[in-house]
Order: sequence, then structure tokens, then C-alpha cells
Amino acid sequence: MNKQRTTKSVHSLRLSAEGLRQLRDLSMQTQRSEANVVEIAIDRMYREEIRFGCLSVHEAEGIYTIEEYKDEK
Repeated sequence: MNKQRTTKSVHSLRLSAEGLRQLRDLSMQTQRSEANVVEIAIDRMYREEIRFGCLSVHEAEGIYTIEEYKDEK
């Protein structure tokens, strides 16, 4: 019998009681693992930081494409 091995590293996080409740809630609602929910949340925050200028674009160059929205008058 072959065991599946993951290439992802393991990390421990200390979350508040509220953070844990929210993580479990999102995990159940989306039917995803808690690790997957955390990964998605980090990815979304990372993209927002780039979008709103808190992270420089060159740090994420080649990883994400950033669309600029211009108001047409």
C-alpha cells in the first residue's frame, strides 16, 4: 500500500477563539479543509495588498496580473 505524501510544509498557528470559530465556520460552509481556507484567505489578502498599493508590484511580478480600472468620462 502506497502512502500519499504531501509536498506542503507544516506550520502551527496560534489563533484567537474568534479566529478559530470563524475558520471552522468557513471550513464547514465551503466544505474545504481548514488549511485550504487559510491558504485562500492569505492569497486574497495578498492580492488586495498589491491592489491597494501596500505591497510593491515587483514583489508579485509574474505571479499575479493586476488590472487597472479607469473611470471613463
